Amino acid sequence: MIKEDIKQLLVPLIEKSGCELWGLEISTQQGKGKVLRIYIDAIQGVNLDDCEKVSKEIDYFFQFEDVFSDFGSFEVSSPGLDRRLFNLQQCKNFVGDVVSLTLFSKVNGQRKIKGALQEVLDSEISVKTEKGELLLDFSNIEKCKLDLDFQLGKKK
Repeated sequence: MIKEDIKQLLVPLIEKSGCELWGLEISTQQGKGKVLRIYIDAIQGVNLDDCEKVSKEIDYFFQFEDVFSDFGSFEVSSPGLDRRLFNLQQCKNFVGDVVSLTLFSKVNGQRKIKGALQEVLDSEISVKTEKGELLLDFSNIEKCKLDLDFQLGKKK
């Protein structure tokens, strides 16, 4: 639930800067404690200046809003070419692309899966792997990222 509270605070600040919230990641780093990673995007893409502008907008709130009290720091970043897909709506934009998945629970004996994103349903995605097509419940996906090699090949 804390991610939803953070999103409610961040979305207006990020949109004020001409960007959109792509996703949030919470991790723990030695010496830094809990780190909030904020991914932003825009139609024209984002650059270092955009990240800096958004970071400055968030900085004040980060110091004084209770929802941020558990975090030692935050980072603002672009999602990059190998962007993480945080929800089904984002997945819909990348049907046909290759994704790398890490699952919470094994499917067919695997926790790590790589394949072409075939279809996005209400709560599942279909991925075509070397071993065949898999229908995966999105709630079982710990991490879904675009495959960097595939994305670089598309750019050529």
